[in-house]
Amino acid sequence: MAALLGCSRLFEAWESGLKRSDFSDLPLPLLIALTLALLVSTPLAFLGLAALAFGEESIEVDAREVVVKTTAFERTRVARIRRDELTCWRETLRPLPPWWTWTVRRLAAEGGGKLYPIAGGAGPAEKRTIGEALAAATGLPLIGVRGKRIR
Repeated sequence: MAALLGCSRLFEAWESGLKRSDFSDLPLPLLIALTLALLVSTPLAFLGLAALAFGEESIEVDAREVVVKTTAFERTRVARIRRDELTCWRETLRPLPPWWTWTVRRLAAEGGGKLYPIAGGAGPAEKRTIGEALAAATGLPLIGVRGKRIR
C-alpha cells in the first residue's frame, strides 16, 4: 500500500515538474533518488512477502541433534545443531538470516557460538509458544530479549 501511495505522489511530482519545466517542489536529484529507491524496494518487498507466505519450516529434535529445515522458493536450507553444542533457545532483536525474517523479535537456537534462526514467518506470540515448546522438549532454557530466563 505504501508503494502505491509513494508511486502516486512521485507521479504527481514528475508530472508537474515536467509540465512546468520546474522542479522546485522536489529538487530533480531528490526526485530521481526517490524514484530509484521505490523501483528497487517495491519488488524486493513483494519478494519478501512471497517468501513469508509460501515458506515452510520444520524443526526436528532428537537425542543427538536439532535439525531446522527452511524451504523458500523450492530451495531448502538445512541447519544441524548437535545437542551437546546447543546451549539455549533465545529471543533476540538482532537481524538473523534468512533476510526475510522481518519481525522485530526473532527466535533462535544458540549453539557453538552461533545463532540459528527459527520460525521466521511466525509472529511474536507464536515465536514465544514455539520457543517454550522447544525448551520443554530439550530441557534447555528459553532466554528473553533482556537476557532473562523465560522457561
